[in-house]
Amino acid sequence: MLCLVIGATGYVGARLVPRLLDAGHDVRVLARDARRVAARPWGDQVQVHVGDVADPAATAAACQGIDAVFYLVHMMDATGRSEFRQRDLDAARAFARSAADAGVARIVYLGGLQPATGPNSAHLASRHEVGEAFLASGVPTAVLQAGIVVGAGSASFEMLRHLASSAPLLPMPDDAYHRIQPIAIDDVLHHLLACLDLPPQLNAAFDIGGPDVLTYRDMLVGYAEVAGYPLVGVPVTLPVSPAAAARAVEAVTPVDRHLAGPLLESMAYDLVCHGEPPTSVPPGGPTPYAEAVRRALAAEGAAGPMPADPTGFELVSQRVEHVDAPVAQLWGVISGIGGRAGWYTVPGVWALRGKLDELFGGIGARRTRPDRLEPGAALDWWRVEAVEDGRMLRLRAEARLPGVARLEMRAEPDGPRSRYVQRTTFEPVGLPGRLYWYAQLPAHAFVFAVMARTIAGVAERRITRPG
Repeated sequence: MLCLVIGATGYVGARLVPRLLDAGHDVRVLARDARRVAARPWGDQVQVHVGDVADPAATAAACQGIDAVFYLVHMMDATGRSEFRQRDLDAARAFARSAADAGVARIVYLGGLQPATGPNSAHLASRHEVGEAFLASGVPTAVLQAGIVVGAGSASFEMLRHLASSAPLLPMPDDAYHRIQPIAIDDVLHHLLACLDLPPQLNAAFDIGGPDVLTYRDMLVGYAEVAGYPLVGVPVTLPVSPAAAARAVEAVTPVDRHLAGPLLESMAYDLVCHGEPPTSVPPGGPTPYAEAVRRALAAEGAAGPMPADPTGFELVSQRVEHVDAPVAQLWGVISGIGGRAGWYTVPGVWALRGKLDELFGGIGARRTRPDRLEPGAALDWWRVEAVEDGRMLRLRAEARLPGVARLEMRAEPDGPRSRYVQRTTFEPVGLPGRLYWYAQLPAHAFVFAVMARTIAGVAERRITRPG
């Protein structure tokens, strides 16, 4: 069967494509950027049509000869504009016409669980409207309505994961006590593939979920238990606007506020299954929530992260210095850093930092300089993570820290001169990591500012003059 996947580089799509290939199906993808497809492990095993789902000409070409379509895109993933709901619906209707004209035999759409009665959030209403548009298209459609998808890289799961690890006491608004029926990513993939075996004329919506009906508080505490974090949910009734809540989530998770906002609005409703899945249950039965979390943390199969997934939360500090020297001269200073040359900052500060690290069982301020800068090489208390000769050096700290610290140094052209870009990042682990970052921030800002200015100055003084 020739299957077209819309949203193949997204969270679910990137995991569905290899499952389709393993099942013996041929796969075509419609993508705006062919490079993102090529970067996937399966990129050379699929047909690629370059285009936008909102472009009728692109969708008409992509649908030619297709047996089944998996439609896995939502406009709110790509824009923070308020009109995402209309954009989503317009794109779905236009695509449905392309599919009908091309004689596509089946559309499979992944939507969201809906409240049993009453009002709805804009996010959930949009998914419902798109599903209805496909069901009314004349092309036999299976609409799968799922709750929170549990797996590393899922926006809802990453938001939950980072919130659960942010503090041992977490304020819980009233919406945190609404019920939700989460589902493991492996179970979602099972149901998507099973839709290819539905009766040819079947046209209906189905709810899919795991075996556990939980509150959002239950999910946060349950995640913390599996991950080994202490977490107590504290009920609060503080009035917080959706925009403020979304910005707060963006501050402590890798989820953008434009995506967090609609997800948070959906917390105001009970979202549980009211019907049966379209076909058989997954092998071994639906995956319990705790097991789905364990698989995500253990990076097992589809539950593990992929390179493009928003799994890491980074605290970032960056400095840029304009250097009156060519790029090659600046790179010479960057590539010669460490060892006897030192780190071009406040004298004695790294030696003191090394002594403190030794007290806590770390490696200290060892003086090790490799013959060649290459990934994996030790450079004092850092490990080389990536090198672009003449341009970039990225290091990962090996000191004992409540998180992962990196230092990236770049030499960029700036006309006949150059620009030095120094970027420090920290991926905190739990509350101790966040407290460490903010406690050290003033000292780090001073130390790394001195380092940036000194590196720029050294590069300028080393300019070779004709003689």
